[in-house]
Amino acid sequence: MNRENIMQAAQIHLVVATLIMTVTFTAGFTLPGGFDNDINTFHAFVVTDAIAFTSSAVAVFTFFVMAASVISVTELPVVMRIYKFATFLQLVAMSAVVIAFVTGMYATSNLLQNLQVQGKCIRS
Repeated sequence: MNRENIMQAAQIHLVVATLIMTVTFTAGFTLPGGFDNDINTFHAFVVTDAIAFTSSAVAVFTFFVMAASVISVTELPVVMRIYKFATFLQLVAMSAVVIAFVTGMYATSNLLQNLQVQGKCIRS
């Protein structure tokens, strides 16, 4: 792999990492409902969302460092190491986003189940 191919791939990864960072930032302010009943689910959501946000932010920063650096062809292994590190952080962020989504859905579905039970009690 040459430097140009790495930089093209890094541009695509930068867009993905930025999108993940945006989504996790927004999710941190719009917390899922229903966490009063299961505080552990809420904690899992907050922790995984924070991990995803932090990993994405560091990946974005790393990709910016790659783009801004003027590294010669002889230092291609350094660029490759930076690229692999940023890609690893992005994979961590994507995994954490999935877990945050699942825990958020779980917290919300508990709320929905409680509302259904309360609705049935009110109708009776």
